[in-house]
Amino acid sequence: SSHLGQVILAEGPARARPARAARVRPTRANAMTACAHGVWAWAALLVACYAAEEKEAIRVPGWPDLSAKVPLSPGIVSRGLVLASGMAGIDMTTFKRVEGGVRAETAQALKLVGQVLAAGGTDFAHVAGCAVYLQDLKDFADMNEVYKSFFPKPRPSRVAMQVSKLAGNASVEIQCHAAVPSVYRKEVVVPDWPDMTERFPFSTGIVAGDYVFASGMQGIDFQSGRLAPGGVAEETAQTLSNIRRVVEQAGSSMADVVDCAVCLKDMRDFAAMNQAYTRFFAKPQPSRVAMQVVGLAGNASVEIQCVAAMPSIGRRPVAVPGWPDLGLPFSNGIVAGGLVFASGLAGFDLPASTKLVPGGIAAETEQALKLVRQVVEAGGTSMGDVVSCAVYLKDMADFAAMNEVYTRFFPKPPPARVATQIAGLVEGAAVEIQCLAALPAAPPPALVV
Repeated sequence: SSHLGQVILAEGPARARPARAARVRPTRANAMTACAHGVWAWAALLVACYAAEEKEAIRVPGWPDLSAKVPLSPGIVSRGLVLASGMAGIDMTTFKRVEGGVRAETAQALKLVGQVLAAGGTDFAHVAGCAVYLQDLKDFADMNEVYKSFFPKPRPSRVAMQVSKLAGNASVEIQCHAAVPSVYRKEVVVPDWPDMTERFPFSTGIVAGDYVFASGMQGIDFQSGRLAPGGVAEETAQTLSNIRRVVEQAGSSMADVVDCAVCLKDMRDFAAMNQAYTRFFAKPQPSRVAMQVVGLAGNASVEIQCVAAMPSIGRRPVAVPGWPDLGLPFSNGIVAGGLVFASGLAGFDLPASTKLVPGGIAAETEQALKLVRQVVEAGGTSMGDVVSCAVYLKDMADFAAMNEVYTRFFPKPPPARVATQIAGLVEGAAVEIQCLAALPAAPPPALVV
């Protein structure tokens, strides 16, 4: 990611580690081979497969090993998903940001994403969702022109926003989540909505295995093509009505939504957004992160992106012992399909109070990650099984201080990660961190011989 670029630029290349070994999955062909070598070969294959379901770090051939310098993996494979870190336009041979502006940076960022996907056993055709962070929304059209050339149809779902700053002064950073090729993937098409895939290079939603990845939605009435009038509450209601259409068309429902990200242009709209948001989700509500961004496409006041589970896998809320009910419309976390979706957490002094801990970025990062740890442990897993995190900073000047604390919480291999400076967080927090964790893999089935 751009964190990679920032560290490399400062410290130079590290020695590259060997490319990761190819993962072996139990197929009919593998079974025949295993039988030829004896039943214990098949037993070993099963054990390896079940271990890989939980968390496997991706090593990209030819890339430097930066795990001692920056606390992230290029990507993680877990539960049939390949979770790539955010990538900026860094040339991994010169370790410098490529020249040529946003077009060149977008192309290079996506080339790096492609290398991570390939090393994780998948490709662009199996990407389910991407997030695009731009330093200047004026670059939106140029970014789109390059972006669409990398993804065959049906393209992944997407959210795009302007943030305050990216590490290394990048113009763009892109994070993608993909399914492994063996996982079912299909586009979600809402019947009476116009086809906008020629104009915008993303699908309204993608079903990948047990999850529905909906694109970021705004308060646009797709019949009139206009933004809902009346302000943020009306826009929020229309936005969530649009999301409901997507998840229901995919075969899921709002009751099965597991996680949402809310991007506001003005954090003063937080209460009005919440009032409308609450009406769309029955308890237990999905996990959530909310932030103020610099800009959204068009004139929207709010954009919301959600992930839903298919009803067949079920979902349950995470209750952290001793935590108060904050009266906000989200759960601490949701467990669904072998994954724990934790809400974004800032450095609040829970359960003692809802005030931020004193001491600045280091203290807030430590407290936020202590709270993340409580959520993932209450969900039945651990920090060692966290597979992906998003770090939202109020000031990118705090990046190094945040990293110093962040490193202590994650055993190697660390999770995939994206980090950006955004325009504002709830209660003026210096940092908010949202994480996704895998439940420990079930033991392999007993082998009867």
